[in-house]
Amino acid sequence: MKNDKLDNVINNKDIFGKVFLFYGEEKYNRNVYVNKIKKIYGDLLKGINYIVLDDTNVNNIVFEANTPAFGYPSKLILVNDSNIFKIKKKKSDDSVKEETVTNSGEIDILNLLENGIPDNVTIIFNETDAAKTKKIYKLIDKVGIVSEFNRLSENDLISYSITLCKKYSVIMDKNVATYFVNVCNNNMEDIINELRKLIEYTGSGNEIKKEYIDLITTKSIDAVIFDLTDNLGYKNIEKSINILDDLLLQKEPLQKIYIMLYRHFKNLYIIKKANMQGINNINDELKLHPFMFSKYCKQVSNYSYDEIKQIYNNFMNIDIDNKQGKIDLYTGIINSMCLM
Repeated sequence: MKNDKLDNVINNKDIFGKVFLFYGEEKYNRNVYVNKIKKIYGDLLKGINYIVLDDTNVNNIVFEANTPAFGYPSKLILVNDSNIFKIKKKKSDDSVKEETVTNSGEIDILNLLENGIPDNVTIIFNETDAAKTKKIYKLIDKVGIVSEFNRLSENDLISYSITLCKKYSVIMDKNVATYFVNVCNNNMEDIINELRKLIEYTGSGNEIKKEYIDLITTKSIDAVIFDLTDNLGYKNIEKSINILDDLLLQKEPLQKIYIMLYRHFKNLYIIKKANMQGINNINDELKLHPFMFSKYCKQVSNYSYDEIKQIYNNFMNIDIDNKQGKIDLYTGIINSMCLM
């Protein structure tokens, strides 16, 4: 994730006449660098010297780059998730190849970048995904600056949490930090926000306790789903039902909870079966973040193969029975949990 070239350019405020591509799953850190560039600009007026585009109007970038920033010496153009960096695969060919660019808007953007953007303009593409085989990716890598922002590992997030607490003279030991990171589900933005609450609650010179996290930290829904399924694995059915009911009280849609539980047990089933067959690279297929994959691998030991297969099949049948009017979603989920 560290990019010395990017840091040097920003530190030297050498951002004008340049195009940047920030991409990757870690949205928080991408936005940190976007804000660093915005800070260099200082006074930004949206629609005049600060233009924000997305996939619906990305083709306007050429017009905006060549339109004066009336009353301002320079212009910043930010493009969020344009989708022009994604590869569209043909069903008949699973191999990843560079696309032939036929979209006129994309051709215009390529021409703009190839000919050089105006010296008083900065363009930032802020993308979740970007294929390195795309022509536009290769071009920006050649004439601009590309930086990938991957999610940090669990150990990195634990170290980050401990270090941030130390800056405010608050103590957080490794076991508590590990629990905290799991509660926030590897999400940097959630970690920052929840740490601020914890640090303020704990106070300078004091130590963060696990019970503080349980008291004031908002758990991600993924973390709550893991809590529910952990209890189910330990045959604590009543606790699992209570967690489900708490989610509903927090206004989480039942359909969303069902889909998350279905996907969760599907992943557990695939991992359990792969373990039995001695397949070690199953995550190449699942494509889970390593942090999440390790959590699944720990949890899968709480279930026998027959238990996971049964509950996975039950969850598949819930959807069918619900659509046929035989059972409502809530009753179907509860019944499946009680069969464990």
